[in-house]
Amino acid sequence: MRSAVDRIFDLLEAIATRPAGAALNELAAAAQLAKPTAHRLLADLIARGLVRQDGPNGDYSLTLEIALLGFRHLAGTGFLDICQPALDRLAGTAGELIRLSWLDGERLAIVAESQGAKPGLRFDANLGRPVVLHSMAVGKAYLASLTDAEALARVRAQGLLGKAEAGASPIRTEADLLAELERVRRCGHALAYNEADPGAGAVAVPIKAADGGAFLGAIAVVVPTARWTREALAGLVPDLSEAARDIASKAVVAPYCRKGAQVLRRPANSKGS
Repeated sequence: MRSAVDRIFDLLEAIATRPAGAALNELAAAAQLAKPTAHRLLADLIARGLVRQDGPNGDYSLTLEIALLGFRHLAGTGFLDICQPALDRLAGTAGELIRLSWLDGERLAIVAESQGAKPGLRFDANLGRPVVLHSMAVGKAYLASLTDAEALARVRAQGLLGKAEAGASPIRTEADLLAELERVRRCGHALAYNEADPGAGAVAVPIKAADGGAFLGAIAVVVPTARWTREALAGLVPDLSEAARDIASKAVVAPYCRKGAQVLRRPANSKGS
């Protein structure tokens, strides 16, 4: 039986995937809740300012309160102070979108970005997007830091390998994935080209803690394949590696909210420049 917290978060996740809003029936079905239960929980969420409804019988959507809560947390840890300057410099050098993903427990999440591409053919910010481990460059960088058995366990838990993909050439088998991870370990960077998204390419390098080299996160350049070859992407690795070292060197790694999770905190004598 799901707890009240589980039901609330299932409902919030259902609303979050429907940014234009959704009706009660749709949200109840998506969250696997009885309609009266969903209606009661939505009323509570509206009272707390987390959800809004468009009229008495209108669709439900999220307010900005949850996003603002996350921003307040990141601001308090100094996370963006540490990361953003390095991301902005790299965006200016590459002239493309830069993404930072961070490891929270066993989940890799996109937490910060910087746009260096001019308007036109470019990829825009996508904070909060789940990282598909086997088809995104940052995901491959993470999997390569694990043993083969651990990597396969993470991918199997996602349940997306071999499923319908948006990109034209995703990895489809575990054998191909293990071969790709061995390549990533050997060369020190991960590539994804027309895998997670059609017409998108990315190159990523890991961010590792100074004490022992534990994987903390990954930084990537995301580009249109129309103007970038695989070889050109690989040429960005030195700049990516410099940004990764910069972020790691300015941070203190501290225990976070769940066992095994870590977060960047600004050192006491640093202003996060």
